[in-house]
Amino acid sequence: MTGSVIELTRAVKRYGPVLALNDLTLDVGPGITGLVGPNAAGKSTIIGLVTGLMPPTAGKVRVLGGDPWDDTPLRGRIGYCPDSERVWPGMTGRQLVTRLGIYSGIEPAEAARRAEDALSEIGLAAAMDKPVTQYSKGMRQKAKLCQAVLHRPELLVLDEPLNGVDPLSRVEILKRLRDMAGQGMSILVSSHVLHELETAIDRVVLIHRGRLLAEGTVEEIRDLLDEHPHSVRLESPEPRKLASALLQLDGVVGVQIVDDRTVDATTRDPGQFYGTLPDIVTGSGLTVEALWSPDSNLEAVFRYLVKGGGG
Repeated sequence: MTGSVIELTRAVKRYGPVLALNDLTLDVGPGITGLVGPNAAGKSTIIGLVTGLMPPTAGKVRVLGGDPWDDTPLRGRIGYCPDSERVWPGMTGRQLVTRLGIYSGIEPAEAARRAEDALSEIGLAAAMDKPVTQYSKGMRQKAKLCQAVLHRPELLVLDEPLNGVDPLSRVEILKRLRDMAGQGMSILVSSHVLHELETAIDRVVLIHRGRLLAEGTVEEIRDLLDEHPHSVRLESPEPRKLASALLQLDGVVGVQIVDDRTVDATTRDPGQFYGTLPDIVTGSGLTVEALWSPDSNLEAVFRYLVKGGGG
């Protein structure tokens, strides 16, 4: 589609005395848009408004030309992958995705067929009949992505889909997002780390304390963020071997072994770090079970921008 996919006009959202969104005006077009900001920036509130889970306190929200809070059929055109996760005890990946597909209005037989196809395409063919509670973080995120797109939505909304996910699963999830965008799906994906998204997204929206701080292409926003050192925390059963491998990466200026499973790395070239890490992991036979970036990375950058340093 062309034109605006998501429009927020002077949107305000309050939770009692807490102002979560403050007079926010935002226009999101087709393609993949990254919604980036630290915790409590307002990202999840924006997602709640866009998916029709809550109404604005004031202002206007339009999605695919309609009001997602009042228009029930419109919500059927939106796919949602939440940050949180709850599953029925003992339910397999196949059963989870199939059941949620049925709940979205797909006939049971068709939901089962689509679930098998979706899980296979994203690399969960061998695990689809295992309990979801036995899945790794990356596998659970991939299963959630499958259920979000089973009804073939026009807009896909993902809340922190890469948080804590291992490097190889990140590559697979981002590839799937690019494939879906190439087929015409519009995607809004939130994160507190721009660099984990930059290979997939078209535009970036920076949110801070409920306000729009900056927006633009990946290159424009990355120029602002790359002026600051970037830290990454990784979990591995072999932290010393991982630390040695990380020190070989260009741009890595420090590595610290935190405990018997955790390594902290600091880089001045986060784009290269995230791009080459999967090759380092597979090439050295390492296992990285989780990876995330501390929220303090963006806090420092946002303080700099709010003070006018980015202008």
